[in-house]
Amino acid sequence: MARSNLVTTPHAVCYINSLPFARCCGLNYEILTPRREIRGVDILQAVEIVPIGASVHGTIQLYRLHQDGGPEAAGLVATFEKLTKEKYFSLMVKDRLTDTILIQVDRCVTISQSWSIVPKSYVTGTVTWTGFQYSNDAE
Repeated sequence: MARSNLVTTPHAVCYINSLPFARCCGLNYEILTPRREIRGVDILQAVEIVPIGASVHGTIQLYRLHQDGGPEAAGLVATFEKLTKEKYFSLMVKDRLTDTILIQVDRCVTISQSWSIVPKSYVTGTVTWTGFQYSNDAE
């Protein structure tokens, strides 16, 4: 029986600061590489299209467990008292079947967190983050 080359979700593992983050129940990210047209003097048509930066941002969906300390204990968010001394966190998603890194972002900061508390369900949260210095298995 042949094995598919598609990466499946059960084989993807999320790591925060090099530790497996089992509470992660979803992750979305977007890589931005904006471009700008460069025009010459007295020329209406663009001469060149150049990159003006690169960034990556996304969200992590997570479950809240009893006495787990939330995203603050995992290193995603600084506590209120230490907010001005917050440090970057690293994010990596790896395919454990092939040991391939799908995305790695070395410098991330949390922008916001939101929580959903629904009767007769799980407490789930979303942490929105942004970062730079990203890589994947292409390098």
